[in-house]
Amino acid sequence: MQKSPDEIRSNLVRLIQDSQDTYPNLASRLREMSRWIADKKSGQLVSKKHVMLLLEELIEDATFWLELQLIPKEDKEAELSSLTPIEMYWYEYLFPLWINERDPKKETWKKELMAGKFQGNDSSLVEKICQVIEFLGGDTFHSYIADLSMATDLFASGLTNLPLSVQITTIQGILSQPKQQRWLDTLQYWGIDRGLFVSYNPTVYQIESKIGQEAFQCSDEIPKNCYSKIDIDR
Repeated sequence: MQKSPDEIRSNLVRLIQDSQDTYPNLASRLREMSRWIADKKSGQLVSKKHVMLLLEELIEDATFWLELQLIPKEDKEAELSSLTPIEMYWYEYLFPLWINERDPKKETWKKELMAGKFQGNDSSLVEKICQVIEFLGGDTFHSYIADLSMATDLFASGLTNLPLSVQITTIQGILSQPKQQRWLDTLQYWGIDRGLFVSYNPTVYQIESKIGQEAFQCSDEIPKNCYSKIDIDR
């Protein structure tokens, strides 16, 4: 069940209080997100679907990550062992990196989300792609922060359990080159060392199956420090 704006606010305040002495960078990031919605009435926020979903997700990630830092080493290892390889990658590397490093895209997506310019039009397709990858025996992970800040629609891993960043776009041919370059720059900024850029034709029959199969296969085949592009137009 989706949290109310008041619950979101109180959860942020609690997390800020819990982290400000031991993990000030986390508290600072959460405080910034709290200020982002400070002047918005609850009725306004309810109408901002993606703002609310992002904040819920952030609260869940921050709560889990903070708990991991505060529990004994043996308990932390047990918690981490229960995660998928991609979840471990997220909580051990990318999420703390986002907490501690400058996010060049953050101010832009905050404005776009609050203005209702982010529609999440490919979210249904991403879910279907993830289902295909998981059916094939792989793991997947996707989040707002990964999407908006790290140019990653989803992470996939296959039999080798190595996370692969996947970006999908309907922009094709030479027109996709500027977006591909921005994607590459973003992945390298965050230290994401394997990526797959998928340019696809949305009219292709069972496109989610084709993308899922390619992502699953590439997750095992793409070497470290390699960023590949594929076109699916038939």
